[in-house]
Amino acid sequence: MWIHWWQVALNVGLFLSACVMGILGTRRAFFFLVLIPLAFIPFSYARVQLQTFLELLLGAPASTTPVLVVLTGLSVVCDVVMIAQLLTARAENPTPLLHGPGIAWIGPIWFSAHALFFLGYAGVKLGQGVVCLLGYLLPSHSPDALEPVASPERRQFLQSMGILGAGAPFFISLSNIKLSYDFRVEGRDIFLPNWPRELDGLRIAHLSDIHVGGAMNRERLLRMVALTNDAQPDLVMHTGDFLTHRTGDFDAPLYEALARIRAPYGQWACLGNHDFDAPERLVHRLGQAGVVVLRNTMVALSVQGSLLEVGGLDYLRGQGEWEERYGRLIHSWQPRTAVPRILLNHDPRAFTSLPSGCADLVLSGHTHGGHVGVQLGRDFALTVVGLIGIPDQGIFRRSDMTLYVTRCVGFYGYPMRLGIPPEIALLTIRAQGRSVA
Repeated sequence: MWIHWWQVALNVGLFLSACVMGILGTRRAFFFLVLIPLAFIPFSYARVQLQTFLELLLGAPASTTPVLVVLTGLSVVCDVVMIAQLLTARAENPTPLLHGPGIAWIGPIWFSAHALFFLGYAGVKLGQGVVCLLGYLLPSHSPDALEPVASPERRQFLQSMGILGAGAPFFISLSNIKLSYDFRVEGRDIFLPNWPRELDGLRIAHLSDIHVGGAMNRERLLRMVALTNDAQPDLVMHTGDFLTHRTGDFDAPLYEALARIRAPYGQWACLGNHDFDAPERLVHRLGQAGVVVLRNTMVALSVQGSLLEVGGLDYLRGQGEWEERYGRLIHSWQPRTAVPRILLNHDPRAFTSLPSGCADLVLSGHTHGGHVGVQLGRDFALTVVGLIGIPDQGIFRRSDMTLYVTRCVGFYGYPMRLGIPPEIALLTIRAQGRSVA
């Protein structure tokens, strides 16, 4: 079938593009090489299966069915746009033809819809395998029973349901465009066992993973700032990933927006994994906007007449060495006292590797709340990230330490947010046992 060869050509083209980037010394080359087996081969498999599924439903090959001819032509256009957007995503001056309003969503919608179809198809095949296994293990009570002959009405009904099922992933992806930047302030009380009563009721706005650039534009940034200011926090804490690995002055709207945030005790931040293209430049410009970046250091603030320690850790690669490296960094600070401490650390996976008792509250982002899943309430969601054991969102405990993982403000890369809304977390810190009025 021609679609097989078309998908092979797309993946070969992406592979060759990555090789050329590698020869030219572009850092994204490795990213593309990893992306092909992890994302685009499954995407291509879903494309082929969906095309085959539609041909079976309509009972004719694509070349003889007008509807499928049109859909096939549009699908090829979407494939090309998606790949072109991916290859030009870091351009200093993105062309409106590929990254303009509306058009910019074609790639994310196209990819995420096929990702959902792939997951659904895999689930169906798994279910069929289980049924076959049970049929093999359990003897049939009526081995000679004849299969009922489907009536024309039943076949038509099943055909309609099949078409609706094939279209469902695209409908879900389209419906999540608005959700991806539907900013909302989520208020929570967090009770800490050693929190002093003098700081009971401290209000912290927790922002993370803004990922300026692309769809996170000036208008959306100013909306985020307006909601944050309306919440009237005492402090604003940022847990990294301000950027999106782009070039040029794409991040200028970020500093304009952050400079408008009002918090009596300032804005404090650590760096995430996307913030290391030019970290010194980022730290300098954030400082000009009123955001103090804590790079593996800790400061003491006077808040409401009481001391509060705030520490920040750079994102560290090499998960197997986290315990040793974070331990060495934190132990180089002054020893813990009765002064409460908040620690900013981008990746929530590091929570179990931090020294015991190193902070009362650890704030993290990075997971975008799980990014893809079903939000079952303000504090609970079913996500792939959560199912594999990574803290995806909400409150987690370890002895007398508490971790809060925000759903984050923005997101990066494919797919767009699916089912998991963004969040401006407003955390009210409470002393354990203190009643809330």
